[in-house]
Amino acid sequence: MSAQPESVTTPARSWFDSEDAPGRRDLETCIHCGLCLTACPTYRELKIEPDSPRGRLYLMRGLNEGRIAPSDPLVEHLDNCLGCRACETVCPAGVPYGRLLEETRGQLDRRRATRETPMRALGRWTLRHVVPRRERMHVIADLLRLGQWSPIAALMRSDWARRLLPPFAIQGFAMTPPLEPRDARSLERVAPRLPAGARMEATEAALVFLPAGTAKTRVWFFTSCVMEVMFPRVNHEAVRLLVLAGCRVEVPRAQTCCGALHAHAGLRREARVLARTNVAAFADAGYDFVVHDSAGCGATLRECGHLLDDGPDAERAARFAAITRDLSQVLAAVGLPDAPASLRSPRDPSRPLRVAYHDPCHLAHGQGVRAEPRALLRRLPGADVVDLANADWCCGSAGVYNLTHPVMADAQLEKKLDTVERAAPDVVVASNPGCLLHMRRGAAARGLDVRMAHIAEVLGEAYPAPEMARAPAR
Repeated sequence: MSAQPESVTTPARSWFDSEDAPGRRDLETCIHCGLCLTACPTYRELKIEPDSPRGRLYLMRGLNEGRIAPSDPLVEHLDNCLGCRACETVCPAGVPYGRLLEETRGQLDRRRATRETPMRALGRWTLRHVVPRRERMHVIADLLRLGQWSPIAALMRSDWARRLLPPFAIQGFAMTPPLEPRDARSLERVAPRLPAGARMEATEAALVFLPAGTAKTRVWFFTSCVMEVMFPRVNHEAVRLLVLAGCRVEVPRAQTCCGALHAHAGLRREARVLARTNVAAFADAGYDFVVHDSAGCGATLRECGHLLDDGPDAERAARFAAITRDLSQVLAAVGLPDAPASLRSPRDPSRPLRVAYHDPCHLAHGQGVRAEPRALLRRLPGADVVDLANADWCCGSAGVYNLTHPVMADAQLEKKLDTVERAAPDVVVASNPGCLLHMRRGAAARGLDVRMAHIAEVLGEAYPAPEMARAPAR
């Protein structure tokens, strides 16, 4: 009797194409231990395996191995992820979950495997045509500022507006902070507030801020498109504090958006173009650090080497990523002088200022920065620094997630505000614009008497510039 030929199973063809696909080795690194489950905000809320990091990795592997094809439920599970990367912190196998998620979203978006909706189309258009263009961002800010004029603001808060406008528009308006006039946003406004002996020089290529005496170190400053238009005073304070610490600070005019929102949304090609622009703008090897004051931007800048690792900019991108630092890291390393002002509680000036610290996800999990902000705050005279319970749990902001997934975002926000209420601080420090906007809106809606502030603002109050001596910024 002749032997029967053995059956041969032909491996299924991967759904991913060759452009910027998640790596098979990275996808197979997960050991299914389950430690990521309790770290994941969506799994804590929904208790559904596909809405956990482990479950989403299984879906990505299914796409890679050709076992499954894109579907609306699959995309929904991936889109539910806030991208907080808390799973990376607890993962013993070192799965690069954030990068794998962005690469998968990039494939799904580029190949139109996602169901098109008006919200998705509007978001994509805004990311492509507004966010990377500094002048357009300022025009949008000017228009939003007009909308904060009392009659229009009253209209936006009316029941009529709530009935006619989509929820994301109402929530976006509520989140927008009071906006400064155009000329007040410029970093040139820092010049009169610099320490004695320090000065600013403006060239065609950059603004340069020089400390009094010999500079301890030379740094670039990344302005961030959102910080520049919505939180310009934070940028001003960051530069002033760097100069006070003895840094020579250069701000290249050619810099652009970091590309974080693009990468998170799957617009990987656009993120790659922005990364190349920034790598070229910060190409001088004579500088020690690229300094940012936005956690989300910083995490993306520190990973631009992965975006550009197979092209002519790979070497420069790797160096750029390696020298990128959060403001708190540089101030802690270079050293600030002793603070001249003692911080006091606005509720009772006889008490110290009670400061609670919230870890922005992309600072704690994305960059591993936890100790330096706390150390800087604890050095301030009159500051009573306390940690929030679960300080590194996501607040629900996650870029524009709070607009696209308001129910899940608000569920995280409520938990965060519960911890704030229990700690009863005067101020909560959160060094990320999304966290500040989201938490301020939630605190106001709940009626909490607490200020949400960037670390640069609190430090700046302890090192007041002449015009701040009478009235610290709130």
